[in-house]
Amino acid sequence: MTSAISNLLQSLRLNSALKKSNSTSANPALHKTFPQEPSNGLLPRGLAEIPLSVVAQHDEYSDCWIVIYDRVYDVTQFLRDHPGGEDIIMEHAGRDATLAFHGTGHSRSAIEQMGDYLIGELPPKERIFSKGSAKVLSIDVPQ
Repeated sequence: MTSAISNLLQSLRLNSALKKSNSTSANPALHKTFPQEPSNGLLPRGLAEIPLSVVAQHDEYSDCWIVIYDRVYDVTQFLRDHPGGEDIIMEHAGRDATLAFHGTGHSRSAIEQMGDYLIGELPPKERIFSKGSAKVLSIDVPQ
């Protein structure tokens, strides 16, 4: 069931992104080229803007990124230390893991530890949990 819901989240993001990209396709100056790694384009608050297409490329045990609440985390080094086992994270490698994360009920310590793995956030057109300053769903995940 969680996988089906995660797939629905991915399709919502992709549909939203497609609608917005169709509206900008007439003006090539509005298109951006995203780096393969987040080290280049930093956002004003210091986070890289990383599209889902780049996150999807990091779906292996040796290179694992996930999305939680529109933020991108490189959890490669955390896989072996995850109390629930590495396989539970790998089910969502390269994809959105928000609902699985939210449904598990993580401790305050676990939520605070997430900041150590935060590497970026999704572009505004791919976000579904926050739109501008409005939050669709809020949790105390490190910003």
